[in-house]
Amino acid sequence: MYGPAIPVVVLASVVFWFSAGIFRRGRALRRRGIRTGAKCVDRERDAKGISFLVMRFAAEDGRTLQAKVGPFRNPPALVGGIIDVVYDPKDLSNVETPGQMTSGRVALPAAMVSGLVLAFSLLMLFFGG
Repeated sequence: MYGPAIPVVVLASVVFWFSAGIFRRGRALRRRGIRTGAKCVDRERDAKGISFLVMRFAAEDGRTLQAKVGPFRNPPALVGGIIDVVYDPKDLSNVETPGQMTSGRVALPAAMVSGLVLAFSLLMLFFGG
């Protein structure tokens, strides 16, 4: 009865959700992110060889923060090493290395296209024949 509209709505919703989130987090870091040196306190590696680094750094207000950054195929630091990170002072869970900050070149168009597909699919689902 509804044809492919339901799977398209689900897929477009998932793509929109993730791409909009990636764009929002990257934009926040580009606009108000603070760059600081951070010390690697732990390194986690999964079965596929993908690594995440647990970094500790001092925030602008003096608090000591810890965040996991990655994923990396070749991590930029070993435990004890110091690298730069960029964090959002309004969302302290939003931390990336400068090389991993998204530019929005992929996330924004993906969010826009998936949002349009989602809107069109919902229209077809509710008002289509």
